[in-house]
Amino acid sequence: MFAVVIMTAGVLYAQTTDSITQAKIDSIDVMIKVLTLKEISISTPKPVYSMTGEVVNYNVENDETVRDLTAWDAIRNAPTVQVDEEGNLTMRGSEQVEVWLNGRPTGMKGEVLRAFFENMPAEALSRIEVIKNPSAKYMVEEGKHILNIVTSTKLRTSELWLLGLSGNTRPYLSPWVSYVRNNDRLKFNIHMAGSHSYGENYSYGDAILTDGADTTSHYIYSTTMGSARYYGDLMFNIDYKIDSATDLHITSFNLLQGDYNDHTITHREQWYYRPDSSYYRYRDSSNSRFALLNGSLSFDIKHRFRSKGQNLKFSSVWNYMFNDYNYLQQRLVSFADVSPSAIMIDNYERTFDRNSSRNNIDLSLNYNHPIGSNDALTFRISSRPYGNIHNRRDISYLDPLSGLYSLPDTLRNGITDYYTRSLSSLVSWRHEWPRTTLTVDLYAKHSWQHIQSTGLFPDDTLFRFFTFEPSLSITHRTKEMHYWRILLSHNVNLPTGGELTTSRTYSDDSYSIGNRTLHSSYTEKATVSWNKYFQKIGNMGIETYANYTTGGIESVTASTPYADEYLGRIITYSMPMNIASSYKAGADANFTYRPAAWASISLNASLYRQGYAIEGKPMQELTSWNLYSRLWTKVAKLVNLDAIISYGTPTLGLYTQEQRAFSIGFGASATLLDRRLSLRASISDLLNNNLSITTVAAPTYAANSTSHTSSRYLTIGLIWRIGKLDLEYQARGGAASQ
Repeated sequence: MFAVVIMTAGVLYAQTTDSITQAKIDSIDVMIKVLTLKEISISTPKPVYSMTGEVVNYNVENDETVRDLTAWDAIRNAPTVQVDEEGNLTMRGSEQVEVWLNGRPTGMKGEVLRAFFENMPAEALSRIEVIKNPSAKYMVEEGKHILNIVTSTKLRTSELWLLGLSGNTRPYLSPWVSYVRNNDRLKFNIHMAGSHSYGENYSYGDAILTDGADTTSHYIYSTTMGSARYYGDLMFNIDYKIDSATDLHITSFNLLQGDYNDHTITHREQWYYRPDSSYYRYRDSSNSRFALLNGSLSFDIKHRFRSKGQNLKFSSVWNYMFNDYNYLQQRLVSFADVSPSAIMIDNYERTFDRNSSRNNIDLSLNYNHPIGSNDALTFRISSRPYGNIHNRRDISYLDPLSGLYSLPDTLRNGITDYYTRSLSSLVSWRHEWPRTTLTVDLYAKHSWQHIQSTGLFPDDTLFRFFTFEPSLSITHRTKEMHYWRILLSHNVNLPTGGELTTSRTYSDDSYSIGNRTLHSSYTEKATVSWNKYFQKIGNMGIETYANYTTGGIESVTASTPYADEYLGRIITYSMPMNIASSYKAGADANFTYRPAAWASISLNASLYRQGYAIEGKPMQELTSWNLYSRLWTKVAKLVNLDAIISYGTPTLGLYTQEQRAFSIGFGASATLLDRRLSLRASISDLLNNNLSITTVAAPTYAANSTSHTSSRYLTIGLIWRIGKLDLEYQARGGAASQ
């Protein structure tokens, strides 16, 4: 007796002598061995989570609980990924998440992203790749995370129209439409949306000014504001595969928004004690309009040299913004008790026009060069050949004789331009061991800032800066799905043009001014993080960090030591200074428990301590914490239920504290009619507790302000789909690493 063992496609077969029989062919007796195969199955648990280098895989095809659900439900189960009801994704608290489909960017986000993947069954997915720190081979911007959806089916030419309508009780109403087209070479989507809303908020507060020894003045105020707002956006995204090694990507986002019926009423009482005593009370009423056009146009071309693994990427981005603001203001002084020598404000009526714009053009060239199987070098050259921020202020008072707004405010009117140019380079070395990766980055930048301003306080100055920022990152992975990361970095924070200018910007009772003596501040950062991915039940992680800043640039508010030469009284002014060394150290913890693909609970908590050290002053320190929790479940594989809770203790700034609010919200959504119709409803901030409290305690200035915006509202939305994704089964899509 003997046996032959054969292994084929992971299945073990055995042949024994009992399987031999006799046969007679063409009158010749021969012995033929007929193999009667006895199957022996070898089965091992198929992992729901796995790791491939820096990639964490959620293997959807191995998750039996995801059957009969949608691809969007599967995305909700990707580790470290948070999803809200409107389809916005965050990863490790960052909104910089690119969603890819089979290794190529989709360009979709928000409700369009949600609607697209709700139209796809979860069975169509092979896995979801979570890439939290993508290397240069992925050719994405620094700081971006990637969520790559890899299908087990091939997406043939598909067209999908998405029609949406949402509204809430603020009131707010928003219709939108999107068109998505996919085939082997082209991914295209265009999105158009509009909205109209109306909202109100109320704020009040008080402030005390001192000269360091005695009170010079104080005031109390209350403000009620209401605004009617319109909004519209147009976005399109094109991803075209020129050939097997070259991709073209074009993205444009354009936004138009404005307020056309804003009205504000402010009541203020003011007491002055020095240099002369006086008291007055006034009422301001204003009506204003506001219009903003903002957008960007980006162009990327990527080429992969498949023979040696190099890749090249050229990018160009134009960011623009145009803003126009106008209001008509009336001030009525209802009561005043003024000493003969005091200079007081009068009743007035004035118009205020402000125009601003921003234009930036950025270019970059990235080249990645593998060296052997374990090393890679990345080179990046970036340039901003043109950048400009333009501001114009034009205030005119009513002339009682002519009845025209023809009296210019020479104190406050003026034009300011901040021009910027820069040239930077990055050299990055990456070395990989079987389970450990080391990355060293060396970043250098040469920048120019040119300030030009007119008016009563002209300025024309050119500044040059050179910065050098190294960083080091080490990651380590284990077979038990532990993921460790250490990050050390040195960062340089440059002063802006607005922080350097000597031009004063006056309001009614204060002014702001830059500081010529400012220099760069430096921040040293150290981060140690750990994540553990459990099979089937979720993941948990802890990130500890310590940041220390020297020569921090902070805007300091104080009172003038003498009566201001233009307003004739002691007022407040703000000026940036390299005044503080500060630190922030703490830990962020997250835990996600998912008993099945149709239910999960996420907990995110932060505990940290902040401190500001100012020469000659006691250190200001405060320990803060916040908590965020989301519960999601799907009932009968049809209705999604969400509950969100958040809370935070006061946070510390230089001379300030800001109180956070407790918030709780609920939501429900469902996809019906063979995934053609989606409905959702949610209630935000059930306790209507959107209260912001700010306390300032500077050496010569103390203030308290409270602002409340109505944040409890009911939202209802629907999405109708026309068309359907055309899936071809038994074909595997591409991974992000390919």
